[in-house]
Amino acid sequence: MRANPPGRRHLVFVALVLATVFALASCGSSNSSTPASGGSGGSGGSDLATVHLAFNADMQVPDPDIFYELEGNAVVTSVYEGLVRYKPDSTQIEGALATSWTKSPDGLTYTFKLRKGVTFHDGTPFNSAAAKFSLERRTKVNSAPAYMLADVKSYATPDPYTFVVHLGRPVSAFMDYLAAPYGPKAVSPTLVKAHEKNGDSAQGYLKTHDAGTGPFMITGFDLGVRYTLTRYDKYWAGKPDVAEITIDIIPDIATQRLKLESGDLTMILHGLSTGDISSLEGKGFEVHRFPALFKAWIMVNKNKGIFQDKSLRLALASAIDKKALTSAVFGDNGTPSNQFYPAGELPVGDAADTPTYDPSILANAVKNLSDKKVDIGFSSDDPRNGRLAELVQVALQTAGLQATVRGIPIAQVFDLPNHPDQAPDLLLSTVNPDAAAPETWARIFANTKGSLNWEQCSVPAADTAMDAGLHATNQQEVDSEYAKAGQLLIDDGCFITISDVKEVIVSEKGYTNFLNQLPTVFTIKFGALKIG
Repeated sequence: MRANPPGRRHLVFVALVLATVFALASCGSSNSSTPASGGSGGSGGSDLATVHLAFNADMQVPDPDIFYELEGNAVVTSVYEGLVRYKPDSTQIEGALATSWTKSPDGLTYTFKLRKGVTFHDGTPFNSAAAKFSLERRTKVNSAPAYMLADVKSYATPDPYTFVVHLGRPVSAFMDYLAAPYGPKAVSPTLVKAHEKNGDSAQGYLKTHDAGTGPFMITGFDLGVRYTLTRYDKYWAGKPDVAEITIDIIPDIATQRLKLESGDLTMILHGLSTGDISSLEGKGFEVHRFPALFKAWIMVNKNKGIFQDKSLRLALASAIDKKALTSAVFGDNGTPSNQFYPAGELPVGDAADTPTYDPSILANAVKNLSDKKVDIGFSSDDPRNGRLAELVQVALQTAGLQATVRGIPIAQVFDLPNHPDQAPDLLLSTVNPDAAAPETWARIFANTKGSLNWEQCSVPAADTAMDAGLHATNQQEVDSEYAKAGQLLIDDGCFITISDVKEVIVSEKGYTNFLNQLPTVFTIKFGALKIG
């Protein structure tokens, strides 16, 4: 069995700690920005060719073979490209640096025809040798996203624009790995070799520089303060309308909103409440909503407390009014969840999570409990998680339980598997998978050894189904095995899904052609953004 991806987005620990340390510095830095607009939603005669953004936390490292976080996709996906990518708002894959590809019937060989006329930011050409070098670098660096190439056996370059990948065994999610925002990206062999020190594959250099082919180049990377991206005029798909992107680190969403209204920010990529969004829309700002592989749910702790009892876990699921919770917290920006997986990863109806809402089931089940305490935790990186937790608390108190709520910093959430004694009875969070394949949701969050299985749920039969789905070569069998895994987890009561959440971006006026890719949260395709 392939190893589980290690420490997914592991650098986020340090990022969020540093975000607090640098909060004042980042706010000061953003004040020096050229105003993006005249406020009140209008362009105010501003230079729309410069886009001013803010991140809630520092992304740490823009190296595409190390980057594995939520915050920072806007940088990496603007600077680097892979062989393939997802079509906008779709789980379908299209060519990027590859124009076409074929897969052998046994699922072991992938042959890519590469795009001609592509250059790296140093002016050197992209070709099959560069593709081979790039994928080999990912494995050599061996950071968290290297798991996507763990089953590669060898590469071949029969001509400058044909690239072949040989796997040791079938991997049903392989093309999704390549299309993922965290998937392998092309890096310039010339730049990497020129800046390599002591066999580090230029990791030191790529902490503050880039070696990509994308529509933008990194021209400034001041950790904890500001990142600057500048247009690459020789981009193969045509020179972008946007000439520059500046990104300041501003952890407080209220401060971001004030800066948007004053003209210091061009747009806010995420974190606004439903009320904020409605208010800004009323002031003339534009709201862009996209489908996303983004789900709010509850992880249930079956290892301690009252929910060790499976019947109580299932009763809890019946006490969660998904429709009411979704409406109250997300409004039009979410829909009640009816599947274990994010909407679109499996056919409708597979791995169904549709319990009948009947709060009396839980009320009757807890009547005679001697211990009625329930510790509800929520990941405090998104304020909406806190609101969800409060509403779940009310539902549990109504049923007769003594429920309390506490926020848990995201760094501590990631570390809960190492401190099971600190894990709450219920953990609410809003999370995304690596890609549009069900493998990148089920294994990471719900496998017994999953790196983000924060409440340490274990359903061995579901693990077996995941393994079967990963190495199946027939799509019907792939879907069937992941559906089985999801249903086993839902039936065990480990997970209660609440809402499928949309991506929402609020911007000043003056821009069109906002394009979004389902797994790439907190960003748009800035190279495609049009002015006017």
